[in-house]
Amino acid sequence: MSTIIREALAGSRWSRGQDFMGKRLALLAIRLMVSMNLLYAAIFLKFAAVPDSVTLFTQMSQAVHGWVSQPVFRLGSGAFETVVAVLLLIPKTARLGAGLIVVWMTAVILSHIFVLGYGWFFVDALMVMLLAVIYLLLTRRWSHWGKPENVGMTAALQAHKK
Repeated sequence: MSTIIREALAGSRWSRGQDFMGKRLALLAIRLMVSMNLLYAAIFLKFAAVPDSVTLFTQMSQAVHGWVSQPVFRLGSGAFETVVAVLLLIPKTARLGAGLIVVWMTAVILSHIFVLGYGWFFVDALMVMLLAVIYLLLTRRWSHWGKPENVGMTAALQAHKK
């Protein structure tokens, strides 16, 4: 009897509502975790000039032969991370923020691979990038033919039809 009830509820509005709420909570959790991580790194590590952070950005400055000084590197990256964290927290700009985070974390991961080495900051960058990619994948829209399409493409198609 329970399998019959489960099968009946699988297509019901109640079941779909539960799935929708679970997805919304998961997306909110991802947005909060990534934003908190970026804001912590920006405020408490980069803006406060924690010695480990200063050492990493000194290495980065030396890697580009001093073209960009350590404070500019450190404070600039902190400001950028603050902006993308706020973009991710605002629902209408969350996809833009997640996309910028993926691009930013790609640069961070490459800088760790080629200049800074592997440590906790590297693992943290991998996790933030993974969560941002998961967020982007979960917020894709699907076309009528079952293929994924992004929100911008949907808006462009709807504007073109009018």
